[in-house]
Amino acid sequence: MNDDLLIRQVLLDAALADYGTADLPEAPSFSTKYLAWERKFLRNPQTFAQRALRPLWKTALRSAVCFLLVVSLSFGSLMAFSPQARAWVVSWFTEWYEDHVSYQFQGEYLPVESLKDWTLGYLPEGYVQTDYIDLENIVIRLYNNDDPNMEIEFNYQLLTDGNEYRLDNERHIPSDIYIHNMPGQFLAAIDGSQNFLVWFDEESKHAFLLMSRQPRDVLIQIAESVEPIE
Repeated sequence: MNDDLLIRQVLLDAALADYGTADLPEAPSFSTKYLAWERKFLRNPQTFAQRALRPLWKTALRSAVCFLLVVSLSFGSLMAFSPQARAWVVSWFTEWYEDHVSYQFQGEYLPVESLKDWTLGYLPEGYVQTDYIDLENIVIRLYNNDDPNMEIEFNYQLLTDGNEYRLDNERHIPSDIYIHNMPGQFLAAIDGSQNFLVWFDEESKHAFLLMSRQPRDVLIQIAESVEPIE
């Protein structure tokens, strides 16, 4: 053993003799929450470092999402326990994707038997109904004239939980409309394909869709003529 190591050992022995029997302060007590955090940190410190460096706008966005989730859960609880709320809420939600827009219906569940039959009170000159397709949860009526490219499709379904319309938004420009004060959207084709007109009747709990190369004003006139078959 060299001189440095010998001196170090002597000093350590002296310190141990002086303080070995001394009453040392107890380690501070930590809360259960802190101890749980410490275990998580020791398992994956890199994750906590990334969270600390997260930009402020991401933190704010995360808080906003959490707030919306809480509101949604509270709203869902109201619907679950209040028959009046379930009867009142027949909602449609619009979700935009890269290649289509989805109109989703959520809220009250309606049996298929609630689907009424509807018809068009107005058709452009020369049009007649050429097909009727009943798919149980959706009805499709087709109308044609002498030009096969100008076919009009009219379909309808219930505003019931789980139903939806999916329409192209890559080749269409949407704009909001109202059909007899009922909200909807007109999607104008920019490539010569069919235009879409979709609207929602919350009173009768039905959703309607017109598809045709007919111009906007004609499709609106047709939509305004839709009436139930008694």
